[in-house]
Amino acid sequence: MHNSIKYPVGNINASQLPDTIIVNFDGLCQPKNPGGIACYAYVIKQAGKVVHQDYGIAAEPFSSNATNNVAEYTGLIRALEWLAANRDSLEPGPIRIIGDSQLVVGQISGRMKVRKAHLVPLYRKVLSLKEKLRDLSIELVGREENKEADSLTNRAYREFLKNNPQYAAQAGKHFATQKQLAFLKRYGVIVEDLSKIEASRMISKIIKGQKERGMRPD
Repeated sequence: MHNSIKYPVGNINASQLPDTIIVNFDGLCQPKNPGGIACYAYVIKQAGKVVHQDYGIAAEPFSSNATNNVAEYTGLIRALEWLAANRDSLEPGPIRIIGDSQLVVGQISGRMKVRKAHLVPLYRKVLSLKEKLRDLSIELVGREENKEADSLTNRAYREFLKNNPQYAAQAGKHFATQKQLAFLKRYGVIVEDLSKIEASRMISKIIKGQKERGMRPD
C-alpha cells in the first residue's frame, strides 16, 4: 500500500477545518478490465456524517468504454455534479476529495498528462466542475483508506448482475476458479461473484502476509 499523497488544488488545508466536505470516490471494472462491468461510487460527508452517497454503472457493460479508469472518473464527476447542485444545502467549507486512483488523482492535480483520448472529455468535465466549486484539494490514499466508496462499487456490481441475469453467463467466464475460492475460504474470505483477477490479488496478499510472519501458506 502506498502512503497518502496530497496534491492540493487550491490554497487550503482542508483536513484542519471542521466544516470540510469530504468526498470519497471509487470505481471498478469487473470481472475483467477493460471490457467488463464498470461501476462507480462516491460518499460525501461533513462533520463526520454522510450527507449523500450514490453508486451505479459507469459505461455500457462489456463494451470497450468499460474500464476501471472510466469508472473512477465517473465516480468523481457524479460527486462533483451533486455538490455543484447542492452546495447551498451544506455548511460552508472547503472540499477535500479522496481517491485511490493514481491516474485520476495524478491527472487532476496536473502531475500526470491525459494520454488516452477517451479520458479527455472526463478530465475536462472534472476541471469544469472544479471551477464552479473552487476551494478543493485532492488526495491520493491507499485502497484500505477508501473502504466506504470501494464497498459501494462492489455493491453496484453485485446488484447489476442480480438484476441483469442476461449478463451472468458472459461474466461467469471470468469468475474465480474453484481452486482460488477454496484457498480464500481457508482464510475466511468468502466473496460473491469474485473475478479471477481479484481472487489472484487477494491470494497474493495473503501469501505475502504469511511469508512476512514466517509462516507457510496452506
